[in-house]
Amino acid sequence: MLTRARRSWSAKVAALCAGTAAVATAGIVAMTASPAAAATIPTFDHVVIVVHENTNYEDVVGSSSLPYINTLINGGASFTNFHGESHPSQGNYFAMFSGATQGATSDSCPEPGQPFSADNLGKQLLDAGKTFGSYNEDWDGNQATCTTAKYARKHNPWMAFSNVPISTAHKMSAFPTDYTQLPTVSFVVPNLCDDMHDPGCTTTGDTWTKNNLDGYAQWAKTHNSLLIVTWDEDAFRSQNQIATVFYGANVKPGTYGTNYNHYNTMRTLEDMYGLRTAGQSSSVPAITEVWNTSTPTTPVIANPGPQASVVGQAVNVPLSVSGGTAPYTCTFSGLPAGLSNPSNGCTVQGTPTTQGTSNVTVTAKDAANQTSAAVGFSWTVNPSGGNTAPTVTNPGNQTTAKGASVNLQVQTTGNPAPTCSASGLPAGLSISSGCLVTGSPTTAGTSNVTVTATNAAGSANAAFTWTVTDVTPPGGVKVANPGNQSSKFNQKVSLQINASGGTAPYTCSATGLPSGLFLNPFNCQITGNAWGVGTASVTVTAKDSAGATGSTSFTWTVTWF
Repeated sequence: MLTRARRSWSAKVAALCAGTAAVATAGIVAMTASPAAAATIPTFDHVVIVVHENTNYEDVVGSSSLPYINTLINGGASFTNFHGESHPSQGNYFAMFSGATQGATSDSCPEPGQPFSADNLGKQLLDAGKTFGSYNEDWDGNQATCTTAKYARKHNPWMAFSNVPISTAHKMSAFPTDYTQLPTVSFVVPNLCDDMHDPGCTTTGDTWTKNNLDGYAQWAKTHNSLLIVTWDEDAFRSQNQIATVFYGANVKPGTYGTNYNHYNTMRTLEDMYGLRTAGQSSSVPAITEVWNTSTPTTPVIANPGPQASVVGQAVNVPLSVSGGTAPYTCTFSGLPAGLSNPSNGCTVQGTPTTQGTSNVTVTAKDAANQTSAAVGFSWTVNPSGGNTAPTVTNPGNQTTAKGASVNLQVQTTGNPAPTCSASGLPAGLSISSGCLVTGSPTTAGTSNVTVTATNAAGSANAAFTWTVTDVTPPGGVKVANPGNQSSKFNQKVSLQINASGGTAPYTCSATGLPSGLFLNPFNCQITGNAWGVGTASVTVTAKDSAGATGSTSFTWTVTWF
């Protein structure tokens, strides 16, 4: 990426005067843009917005200097036609917070007219019983401070409003590690280097974002929360085009070309929490096309039926959980003494210590925090000592995809501990003497299985069916070859790779892409600006939900002109 020199203030003023009409036109287009078909906006538990500074769209998306932010772009909803409202910085911050630039034409501190009493996002949230906060790097805690260290009040619009309590503002060091303690909506404002404002700080800003917000970004995906990464303005051009990405739960990864600006983001948050609208946000649509709002299924626990074990004999009982969004955690009550579910998993392990019968209840929670209905069953622990005939707990009929890994513990009791054998297991599966079925089935079909447990006092068996499904249709996963590609140095490219066959959805990976190009693993689209001149051999592989893969190869030539 070419080094971006900062303009002097006089040069910025001249550029602003030259571009005023074009900026105003871009703002009108953004306010009247029509998004894709309306969809429900999720109501997130937490939204964190981090604002970076003065960077052109094409210097962010696909830039090798911003590897972390591009992982967010590739894994989130990236907007290709997003704009700031004004130059210089301060008016854009007022716009995203209050729905108007408040007449700001400079970065002076305080801006004429402050403190403002206009309605704003912070007041709207507080009036609705929600919470609002900001985390400001290098701030000294004084609301009146204009600059200190690399803190700049011009990037902190909430400081300029009389109706937002100063108690909502925090130093960046107060950003919680327990993300459940975050406000409903919060802004994060890095200092003048960590927000990419100062010369030579682009890579620093990327690293700072990763170090300070990646933990939240990954947590957000499974905790009904959202991270928004945006910029205040571009590098003082009339089009004022900036990168913006939404990343987290319920976000459909991909690129979106609808013309948006900061007013649309504010309107989205207002609609999300049922707030009133303020200023220009009243005249623009919310962003609705990026949400995955299909109602997820609730997790379901298969009842394992009555369990029996013996004092002093080890237990390993996995419960089957389906539906919802894996992975799952389970909560048990009433387990016999000596038994537990390590790491809040859904497998009961341990060695029972006390005879008797317990009533066990279990619920499962999925990655989207949906909780299953409670399932109850009895668990009898028999005394040890003397020879007792075996019993076998029937695990119920089984269904497994061809090629999938199997780990099924068949539960038995008896003294001495019985050994197991089985007939009718699907090809590729076997049972140990300790009654553990393992392997990967190789042939589709339904088998009649009988497991027999034997000890010195006798034997017992359990019969059930085992169905192996053929999840990969004939021909498997196919990747359409897009043909050999060519592009010019630093030319923006977008190439969709199409997969078919197997079992959707697919994830994609690539080797050999020219420097500066990236493959989104979720929508199989190659985007970016190629930097490496020459011809590269590219291979794209698509994997379906059952693990089947398909690949295609082609060349990509990058020329100077």
